[in-house]
Amino acid sequence: MPHELSGTLPISLPPEAVPCLAAGFFAVSTVIATILFHLVAARVFTAARRKGRTGPVVFGLLSLLLGLSCAVFGITVETPSLAVLTGLGAGFLIWLALGEVGQEMGWVSLMSRSAVPLFLLCTALWLACFLVDPPKALLAAAGYPVWVWGVNLTRVRVFSKWGPFSLAATVLALVTASVAGAGLVLGILLGSPVTGILGGMLFADSTWSVLEMLWERGTAKRPWRQGSGDQKIR
Repeated sequence: MPHELSGTLPISLPPEAVPCLAAGFFAVSTVIATILFHLVAARVFTAARRKGRTGPVVFGLLSLLLGLSCAVFGITVETPSLAVLTGLGAGFLIWLALGEVGQEMGWVSLMSRSAVPLFLLCTALWLACFLVDPPKALLAAAGYPVWVWGVNLTRVRVFSKWGPFSLAATVLALVTASVAGAGLVLGILLGSPVTGILGGMLFADSTWSVLEMLWERGTAKRPWRQGSGDQKIR
């Protein structure tokens, strides 16, 4: 049957391209899933916030419990690609609870004095995990918050110190965009579902960060005041 089907195709793919296509499929699927997760989480959190401070607390606790449950479940998954995907989903939920909800509610701040030392400590602990070869799901679940934390920490501090229109902010945006493209291409060229998933995650989060940089540059100009009485006062 495969021979008959290949004979009907107008072109034949070299065997070396098949792993890249599989990795590309997982990369695209991860990008779509990451974007959908962000959009759904934002809508659910907005709805929870309308219920007062209790809503975000419940939302954060449920996200944390679900993330930890997914991480534990990922240990039982034997397929490496599915284990990594489960771990990334768990890491997304854990970061959503501890990072996004915490920042929105004012419980944690990326500008606090302890933010950088705590991030460096967590990064060192995560890198040390490679020495003991933990389950892939746990490694991915811990790695996702560390990666997103580092991206957000860098962006917020660069914009706060030098401003959104500074040379440092422009260089950061270009570097982040380069990391997004390089991560996606490298993940596909390495030709495995795991690398495709990691490349897709890297691309999605880096691209999201670039879009946030562009949004911050736009809001810094206060476009909602253009054409208003504020222009006359000036």
